[in-house]
Amino acid sequence: MEISKYKDKDDYQNSIDLINTEKEIQILFGEFQSLLVSEKQEIIEENFLEKKIINNY
Repeated sequence: MEISKYKDKDDYQNSIDLINTEKEIQILFGEFQSLLVSEKQEIIEENFLEKKIINNY
């Protein structure tokens, strides 16, 4: 499992754009996928928001 944190949606989108356009990253990603267990060769991306609740009482 990999968890990545980004400061905002723009930073996340810039990272995704870089991943999708850089040839070297695409090659490394392909090599990573080849190492996955054969019946679990699925990568799932989920987005979550982190919220901090500040209690000023």
